[in-house]
Amino acid sequence: MARPSELRREPPMTAAVLWALGSTWYLISEAVAASAFPNYSYSHDYISDLGAVREDPLDERRIDSPLAEVMNLGFLHQGLFFLLGAVFLARALPAGRGRPAFLVLAVVHAAGNGLVATFHSGHADDVSAALHPVGAVMAILGGNLATITAALLLRDHAGTRIAGFTLSGIGLTSLLALGFATTSGTSLLFDVGTWERGSVYAITTWQLVAATVVLTTRCSRTGEVPVLDRQAEIRR
Repeated sequence: MARPSELRREPPMTAAVLWALGSTWYLISEAVAASAFPNYSYSHDYISDLGAVREDPLDERRIDSPLAEVMNLGFLHQGLFFLLGAVFLARALPAGRGRPAFLVLAVVHAAGNGLVATFHSGHADDVSAALHPVGAVMAILGGNLATITAALLLRDHAGTRIAGFTLSGIGLTSLLALGFATTSGTSLLFDVGTWERGSVYAITTWQLVAATVVLTTRCSRTGEVPVLDRQAEIRR
């Protein structure tokens, strides 16, 4: 039978594994889909192009991803694993208004990824044309704001907090630049693919950083209950 201290470690440990799996799965899915897409550019092309199939060109761009299903599964798993990890981590976070906000933002991120995976860019129908960009904004904005919220709640993890604030700042700045470039048709220092990846990779990078911190802390504290777990125990 597991000791009480081992049981108290399970929520953050499970969250770390889920976040590491979700972000890694997403990045691999993107790389695999991009490798099969002729002349695809990480700096010039949208991520969503990898999950879309369209026979006729759109805005002089040919969007016909041979491995669209791989990319769309990557979107779905990123959203699902991010949400599941948030649910487990919330069990070890301090009580208060921040914890429900963190979970709500995780739901927004997951729902946004679901919309992006279901309603693809470049489709002529009005539903896809409306829901795909909505889903993209939900996924990017929800994920970056969830990162900020988690950083605010992790008061005793300085490295994770700094990474959270820094990466979410990069992510939100990239999102604003992406919105400007998309609506104005003018590149702002970098092309749209670079700005979009800045806004998305900020989330996946923070997942990997947070997972690494939790897992390494667990390995180095074999006989000590981590700070998050002590806070959860105090609430009980």
